[in-house]
Amino acid sequence: MEWPTDLADRVSPALARVVRHVLDDPDRSTEATLGVTRAALSRGLVRRMIEAKELDEHDRRAVVQELDALIAELGEDIPLVHLLRYRAPGPLSTVIEEVLARQGDQETPVTLAHVREAIAGDLIPGLVGQGLIDPEEDDAIGEQLEDLIRVHGERALAEELTGAEDETP
Repeated sequence: MEWPTDLADRVSPALARVVRHVLDDPDRSTEATLGVTRAALSRGLVRRMIEAKELDEHDRRAVVQELDALIAELGEDIPLVHLLRYRAPGPLSTVIEEVLARQGDQETPVTLAHVREAIAGDLIPGLVGQGLIDPEEDDAIGEQLEDLIRVHGERALAEELTGAEDETP
């Protein structure tokens, strides 16, 4: 099945919080899908999130309705990673923006693979030297990039993934 590419833009912030909760569940033993999320809701996930003040009470019905509408449209088997757009954290966003600024060929889009190549070069020490990246954060940038590549793939457009995590739906 081919899924729409704009799912991340269609998920409300409340459902995104539920999806993240399911994705981050260390006890989950199956792939995180819409169906797995629906089962988690049936076992009281929304109630627990409301009690923990992770969701507002008025979100309860809307989250269930939104999830049911997505299942009706797309089926239960769609992986949850297609519902969220994970973005680069601050220092990695700075690196991506620098790679974009240095791009000579405006017709070739900058992908995460291009950012990986730039990181392998001397980009980060230069940014640390300019004071654009904290020296204590430079070691984590490569790991953050690899996390993005695991979720989006190395051919993902880097420009679409800059921004603070709180901009994620």
